[in-house]
Amino acid sequence: MRNRRSQNREALTRVSTIRDEWGENSSLGRLWAMLTALAEERDRTPSVEFVCEVAAERFGTESACLIVTGPTGIAELHSSIGKLGHRIPEIEVMVGEGPIRDALELASTVLVTNLDAQPVLRRWPLFAPLAAEAGARACFAFPLAVGVVRAGVLVLLHDATLAPGAAALREALVFADLILAMLMGDQVARQGKAPGPAQDEFPIVGPEVHQATGMVAAQLDTDLDTAFARLRARAFADERPLSEVAADVVARRLRFDPDPDIR
Repeated sequence: MRNRRSQNREALTRVSTIRDEWGENSSLGRLWAMLTALAEERDRTPSVEFVCEVAAERFGTESACLIVTGPTGIAELHSSIGKLGHRIPEIEVMVGEGPIRDALELASTVLVTNLDAQPVLRRWPLFAPLAAEAGARACFAFPLAVGVVRAGVLVLLHDATLAPGAAALREALVFADLILAMLMGDQVARQGKAPGPAQDEFPIVGPEVHQATGMVAAQLDTDLDTAFARLRARAFADERPLSEVAADVVARRLRFDPDPDIR
């Protein structure tokens, strides 16, 4: 018990802006108090991952993921929850469009209550059908942003259509603000500076995809951007997750030919 309380105090120190700048009686302060109590009840640490998990629970979604901007300003998958939490961001990388990308680039909340709706299909003609095929029916992306700082996106995903009420949306925005404060506190503690403006690039990929991109660049004798585009195109054409295609490249089961007509 003593160790758990010590961890909670350390976590509170990392997000001291909640207490010092917004006050313990603010919406952020009240949410943090609820989360620390819940974490202790569940014998968990009130980490960013735990906050995302509770956000999904309270919003009524079965999956979630957190996209963060790394030290270079490029988006990365920080954590994922549920069966859709990893697959949906990967689809966005593969096709180059979707609600997560829009939320990050525009620093604006994107609410998709039904991925099969015609306006959604027109807005993201490549992403929407593939996301629905993967099992997603609703997607809600809340940017973690203040001013020019864009720290990432909190994404809540569900396998059925979902129309949240105003209270649920308000609370989700507070969750996003809390995660932003936690991420900024962690980054300042590690690097001495807060996250900066997001870059134009949007590769939410893991280390294996980075490695595969380098191998494809060598095989094609080309730059990394072109190699990554070819890797994405292959995954899209084969209707396979990008991570699977990357794994085949790294394992040398798949090789790219310089001629784009030869596979």
